[in-house]
Amino acid sequence: MVTIRSLKPMLVLSFFLGFFLLFTGNVFCKVYNIKFQMAWHTQHPEYKAYQKFIKMVEEESKGKIKFTVFPASQLVSRKEALSAVKNGIIDMLASSAAYYHGMVPEGDVDWLPYVSSLDRSKFWHLMNDPGSEFYKIVHDAYLKKANAILLTTIICGNEVVIGRDHIAFKTLEDLKNKKIRAAGGVATRTVLALGANPVTIATGEIYPALQRGTVDGIVFPVYGLKDYKFYEVAKTYTLPPLYTWNDDLWINKRYFKRLPKELQKVLKDCAYKWGKWASLEYWPNYAKEIQQWVASKNVEKHHFPPEEVERIKGAVKPVSEWYSKESKGCNRLIEILREKGFIK
Repeated sequence: MVTIRSLKPMLVLSFFLGFFLLFTGNVFCKVYNIKFQMAWHTQHPEYKAYQKFIKMVEEESKGKIKFTVFPASQLVSRKEALSAVKNGIIDMLASSAAYYHGMVPEGDVDWLPYVSSLDRSKFWHLMNDPGSEFYKIVHDAYLKKANAILLTTIICGNEVVIGRDHIAFKTLEDLKNKKIRAAGGVATRTVLALGANPVTIATGEIYPALQRGTVDGIVFPVYGLKDYKFYEVAKTYTLPPLYTWNDDLWINKRYFKRLPKELQKVLKDCAYKWGKWASLEYWPNYAKEIQQWVASKNVEKHHFPPEEVERIKGAVKPVSEWYSKESKGCNRLIEILREKGFIK
């Protein structure tokens, strides 16, 4: 027969067991919601690629990591976004290092002329190899100057010279004194080195600038002819690309450190796998699709002759020299690129 006295230990045990399960259940079921701002609008190909990253993280974390996404710099202006990561205003940012050259010049290394377009796979591994000195310099710079962890760098679209209306750029001389839009940082220095007059304007202002003749041309990925409808006001483009625009994914260091170790690993592993896929599969395949589409719109494709390519490479050499003087880290990055054959 069960008595009240014999029930007391069982009641006490049940109470503490219930409390334990309630407490640990709350710990294990905690969901971390990441405020994630992108520079890219919802129809941008990179925004679409990020949907795979978000799905990977949510699945691998078993729902413990969720994202609240703010596309097209909704929370903070593009120029101030990395500072917002530094100050914890946003937790995660997808944008381009070219916009933040003044803050972290080391991160702008991936915009140097020709370095990533010559061997996309080799350069991606250099940028994303945690064991390399190159990787350490860039990552340490972001930690120190932006309180941010660089999760991955994505090599995106090859940047070509696109001419307003029917203006065609076939030689280095064709670029002289022309007003050419560039993204800033290394990209702007490259346009300057070509003898053109760089005009730094936001992506959303490019179409009217081409339409009104504010610029004679732009350095931009070919996909812009389709996704931003530049083909309506720009009827030529010239290969090979001068450089490749790259997207970077950062997370606030304090936020990252608050995550349990297993979730830190999920974010890093997913960023690496997804970044490799986006760089070496998604973007090259998308570039092929775009070239076919552009051809159907009767946009003229030109090629710089081999001798002109060599002249252009010679003209942009001072960009590396300028970049190497930006900081000790930048200087060492240039040395490594030379050692590995990315810069001659």
